Amino acid sequence: MSSRPVLPTVVPAARVGLFLLLATAVAIALSLPIAAGLLPEAALGIVVPLAQLSPLLAALLVRRRGEPWYRSLALTVPSGRALVIAALAAIAAFTLVPTARILLGIGLGADPLPAGPPLLGLLLAVPVVLVMQALFAIGEEAGWRGWLHSTLAPLGFWTMSLVIGLMWALWHLPIVLALGLSGREMISYLGTIVAVAPLLSALRRISGTAWAAILGHGLLNSLRVALEQNVLGPVDPTALWVLDVSSWALWIAVAWMILRIGDGLVPTGGDGVPVRKHGRSRPLVSGAANA
Repeated sequence: MSSRPVLPTVVPAARVGLFLLLATAVAIALSLPIAAGLLPEAALGIVVPLAQLSPLLAALLVRRRGEPWYRSLALTVPSGRALVIAALAAIAAFTLVPTARILLGIGLGADPLPAGPPLLGLLLAVPVVLVMQALFAIGEEAGWRGWLHSTLAPLGFWTMSLVIGLMWALWHLPIVLALGLSGREMISYLGTIVAVAPLLSALRRISGTAWAAILGHGLLNSLRVALEQNVLGPVDPTALWVLDVSSWALWIAVAWMILRIGDGLVPTGGDGVPVRKHGRSRPLVSGAANA
């Protein structure tokens, strides 16, 4: 008998809805004290990491119990080679897109910061922040690109990844509102979340594990931020919209490229889980258990 899982053919809408409700309810509950002024914004350093655990906890509550929890959340590694390829793809993507944004910004008339942080200090800080952000991202990605990715697989990759992106943005909304961002800042922030979602899903797909998305999430909040916030000076408001929309298109284009290249470099079975050339890798997520 094959050890490979049988993929679900129908999305369990009730489980998905309950997952989103539970995760978002936690985010709202943690954001309300800051929005009401009961806690200072400095408390975000505690509130955000706690909120990041909510997708993991929600997935644990709604998943079927037919397999180990770590497989349901895609926290196993079926292929080390595939994970290395996904990691290299993630580093390339989260370097190239912000660099392209910087070059486009300069082309639109923005000046580089006259006195940015020392390059050596910036390079040393990024790995430290990356590790910290990746650790915080485990709770999110085990839910979004772990359990939910497998559960929504019947929708097809692009529909699935964009639906996850919209849910991910909705989950962020309470904290964004608590911070009091302007309308433009809110659209930029949430739009980037939706646009990056297919890239994180592509990393999950070609590696077969949520750990690749966890690394990508860490790079999103470390390397990307370091490049985008420490190179360009003030940008004209109109140019900012051009930069945002261009960046969104680039994130989606890079996701498409990673899928095309990754599918050639990393053979997968019919369930999308990477396989070894000789023998089978263990299945990451049992689709039957998530149906």
